[in-house]
Amino acid sequence: MLAHHALRPSLDRADEGRDIALVGTVEALPHDFGQGVRFHFAVEKLLTTTARVPPLLALSRYRAEGSEVALRPGERWRLNVRLQRPHGNANPHGFDYEAWLLGQGVRATGYVRAGGNRRLDDFVATPGHIVERCRDALRSRILASLDGAPYAGVIVARWWATSAASASPNGMCSTARA
Repeated sequence: MLAHHALRPSLDRADEGRDIALVGTVEALPHDFGQGVRFHFAVEKLLTTTARVPPLLALSRYRAEGSEVALRPGERWRLNVRLQRPHGNANPHGFDYEAWLLGQGVRATGYVRAGGNRRLDDFVATPGHIVERCRDALRSRILASLDGAPYAGVIVARWWATSAASASPNGMCSTARA
């Protein structure tokens, strides 16, 4: 019964690889990977009414030449996306990306397409968004105070791993400490 509940909200095969317009919020602290930003996106409304999309997506937004991609937790966006079902490597004893996404509640991955994307709200107040926005502010302060230091990335990565480990899957702070 639990497996059926976890697997039920999936992307229809007919919706893979086509443009879908939707509205939702940036759920967690975005990750800058050099060419763009990866983030979890909670779908609130489908503008492409014929599509069937799961409630939580793992998206990438790539930088155009010379542009900046700025996303913050709790922002509401209207996005055009292209999605696919999660696919992982089938290496024995290796990291199971597909199982990890399932554990995160993510049933589709994809990327943001150009055109028509815009921020609708600067902040949608939910308990999870408040926690994630605080994490975002702290990360920004750490980076600003270590500006140009060769070890800045290591400090932020260590802080991020520690703060992520103390958060529950829904983004709320855990009271348990290791």
